[in-house]
Amino acid sequence: MNKIKILIGLIGLIAIVAFSSSLFFEEEDTIQNPRIKGFNLVAPPKPFTVDSLHKIKSLGANWVSIVPYAFCNANTAEIVFDNPRQWWGEKPEGVKESIAMAKSLGLKVMLKPHLWVGGQGWAGDLDFESDSLWQVFEMKYAEYIGTYAKIADSMNVELYCIGTEIRTSTKNRNAFWLNLIETTRHDFSGKLTYAANWDEYNQIEFWNELDYIGIDAYFPLSENKSPTKHELMEAWKKPKKEIKAIADEYQKPILFTEYGYESIDYNTMGHWKLSKDTLSVNFENQEIAFEALFDSFREESWFSGGFIWKWHLYAFKNSNRTFKAYTPQNKPALKTIESEFKKDF
Repeated sequence: MNKIKILIGLIGLIAIVAFSSSLFFEEEDTIQNPRIKGFNLVAPPKPFTVDSLHKIKSLGANWVSIVPYAFCNANTAEIVFDNPRQWWGEKPEGVKESIAMAKSLGLKVMLKPHLWVGGQGWAGDLDFESDSLWQVFEMKYAEYIGTYAKIADSMNVELYCIGTEIRTSTKNRNAFWLNLIETTRHDFSGKLTYAANWDEYNQIEFWNELDYIGIDAYFPLSENKSPTKHELMEAWKKPKKEIKAIADEYQKPILFTEYGYESIDYNTMGHWKLSKDTLSVNFENQEIAFEALFDSFREESWFSGGFIWKWHLYAFKNSNRTFKAYTPQNKPALKTIESEFKKDF
């Protein structure tokens, strides 16, 4: 009997220690890795003042994403960056100054190179007919990523994104990405992620080699003109379950490297399906969509937050171009974002 009591006591003690340890590590993770509350910055055409970054910080944001573009020729696979014709904020000079300004305010930085494809735009559709063209692309792309990885490391950037939505390549050229990650680890000492398109993240095989599973979270949720928050939260249940399954499989946190909604009718249908010129401005749709996302993910421990698409850095006023656009600036959704960012989202 005494032996049984001793055994039960030991089991209880072990359980208490294990539970206490889990609480400790949970608390430690929370302290060291607070949820990311960020904005993707629109690279400005010329130098800007720090005022716009002050505004970001006042909203409760703790991160910004800085996006240096490169341009790919779909016929030759050549990639051009740091071009005299590019905007100041897309080139190394502007990137460095933008990083320095953000850090001067205590904002952490994700540097997120983004590829634009001449003649077709979106890198997700980029494909080449021959292996030789893929090899040209990979050589040039590695040079592009390596250049900004070294800049990121020299400026103590916290997070580096090695690519954005290049889904044909990630599906069919896994060895290239593994080599790129290994090389980037030599050039950059911070955390790494990749920004997968919403329909790409579950086909990627290299998540084990990165620190975050990055998703550009433009999941289609509703085909209604003005869905309710309840409807959108119901629609989130299926993709959220699938996202969690990937997080569990790789034991990596999920980061929404991009998320956001246009302020138009049908804004949760899928932006690639819409003819925006024919749609009306709808600020309420944008606000409700953010509320539904926040309410759906706020309590999930595997979710590390993300970066809203997008924030303009120059003196900003809404115009015909921005009334319908993703930016929440000067729109009701900004109050929703501020309220959430000042919680522990």
